[in-house]
Amino acid sequence: MRIYSKPLEAVRETEREVWEMGISVRPQTMQDKIIKDDEMYTTKEIRGYSFKITGWQYDFDELMEVIRYFFPDDPEPVICYCLAEIEDRLCGISTNPGKSYLARPDIWNEFLHNKRFAYTYSERIAPQLDIILKELQTNPETRQGIINIHSNICPMEMNLHSWGTNLVEMSNDIANRGGGGRIPCSMYYQIMIREEKVDLIYTMRSCDLLTHFPVDITLALMMQNWFATKLDKPMGTFTFFCGSLHSYFKDIQARGIF
Repeated sequence: MRIYSKPLEAVRETEREVWEMGISVRPQTMQDKIIKDDEMYTTKEIRGYSFKITGWQYDFDELMEVIRYFFPDDPEPVICYCLAEIEDRLCGISTNPGKSYLARPDIWNEFLHNKRFAYTYSERIAPQLDIILKELQTNPETRQGIINIHSNICPMEMNLHSWGTNLVEMSNDIANRGGGGRIPCSMYYQIMIREEKVDLIYTMRSCDLLTHFPVDITLALMMQNWFATKLDKPMGTFTFFCGSLHSYFKDIQARGIF
């Protein structure tokens, strides 16, 4: 695992390693889009990728260098998106569609259906915040400070799936595999207090390097700072793990790589 002292250093080296070690993969779907016949969606991918940031204390301007590095021509819309999105996620009230998508309509408008998204991170995170915060305050040594994003339950409607001779309840996230609908790329955030500091471990199943990775890292570090502030402790280590970290050929071309 690579270890860094600053977010910008981590993301720049991550980008370099994707270009140097990635393999070509032709995915069949991208969220709820069928892309198997579109060569522009061929990806360069590394698998099981991780890094750690240690010794860094929250500095907003320094964190925004991550956004400016990936979006040098026009970083402001992405910065506005991050600020609106973290507010939606941490306000304690589930919102859909929220306001953050308005800052990046080119990315998000295609996923709006009847003026709503299939899900928002606000909907997944907001109901868990107080529970996890109280758990950390009550049991500082806990390993159970996990904010789940990918869902194994379907609270609004039950999807029944035949498994052998039994019918089992299946969540939308599981039922939507194969392009049936949007599925969160994030799996969970784990917050731990160790050595009187607040650590955060961020686990993703999949991440688009050039469109979402800088935003995902920025929002995760903002969340870590939120917990550190609430718990009145300094930030500790930040650990990132991703099953598939990739970039689409259409974005690689636009960035002028190769």
